[in-house]
Amino acid sequence: MKKNKKIKSRKKNKKKSFGKGAKIFLMFFLVAVLVLFIYLFVDQLQKAIAKSKTVLVPISMVIGTSPEEKFSEPKDVAVDSENNVYISDFGSDKISKFDSNGKMIFSIGKMGNHPGDDKGPSEFNQPSGLWVSQNGLLYVADSFNHRIQVFDSKGKFLKMWSHSFFGPKGIVGDNNGKIYVVDTGNHKIVVFDENGNFIKEFGGHGTSEGKFDEPIGCVFDSKGVLYVSDSNNNRIEKFNPNKKSGEEFLSSFKVSTWHGKNLEFPYLAIYNNNIVTSNASLGAVLRYDLDGKLIAIYKKQDGFSNAQGVAVDSLGGVYVTEAGLGHVDRFDLPH
Repeated sequence: MKKNKKIKSRKKNKKKSFGKGAKIFLMFFLVAVLVLFIYLFVDQLQKAIAKSKTVLVPISMVIGTSPEEKFSEPKDVAVDSENNVYISDFGSDKISKFDSNGKMIFSIGKMGNHPGDDKGPSEFNQPSGLWVSQNGLLYVADSFNHRIQVFDSKGKFLKMWSHSFFGPKGIVGDNNGKIYVVDTGNHKIVVFDENGNFIKEFGGHGTSEGKFDEPIGCVFDSKGVLYVSDSNNNRIEKFNPNKKSGEEFLSSFKVSTWHGKNLEFPYLAIYNNNIVTSNASLGAVLRYDLDGKLIAIYKKQDGFSNAQGVAVDSLGGVYVTEAGLGHVDRFDLPH
């Protein structure tokens, strides 16, 4: 009799345990379905918004179609005060300058493996970020030589410096003679004077405010706010670099069409208080206001192939590097 009671008690406990386990499983299943539903809803909503903001643009000029101009993997593009165009070729280790009509002025550089040292001026190892100062000096992020090289407007080498960088990919200067280098592999911004003397650094690896995961491009607005494309965190962060160390961060906004994890190489440009950036996975150029509101998504008929570098000339012409096709397109920003 006692044995029967024990058996019944065990069966009862098993039923209770099974019932409790089933409830927990059902709860997790419903949560997973809800999360999937929300993800799909948000994804469809983002696609609908992107479609409504998409503008097809005609291409007014293509640079890099002739054999002597052909690029291997154009990375970044910069424009000077006279609307001359500078293009870095990540794949063939050279920098080229063109006039506003697309005629080549010069091409400099060859492959040179000099990581972190001052040997081999005008030799590059996958150059990327470019910036041209108001007085016409060209600054090049010589990425995998882990250094910065500087040239005059005719392509003559002037100076170089390094600072334990790891693959720097972006560079820009402010109005006070300071140079800001995006130290991509070390996930930070490093600040120098115009002679390459270290001033300070900020950032670091992470997902929290003011941190980075593979930052790429950088640009200043007219008020001295620094914008940095934080590629693997799918956002653009804003900084006041004149604040004391640790307090530079201002705010950030998400770029929902970036897909991170080394799929995007988004450089930045400023035009009429708007941010212009690339979107490789979408084959597009994006335009935001300074608060992060999406204004438009620009595409050509078949999309931009692996869009990376962007620059805007004084006439509102946008240059975008198509790393996938080995050339650079220009289109006019719709007003």
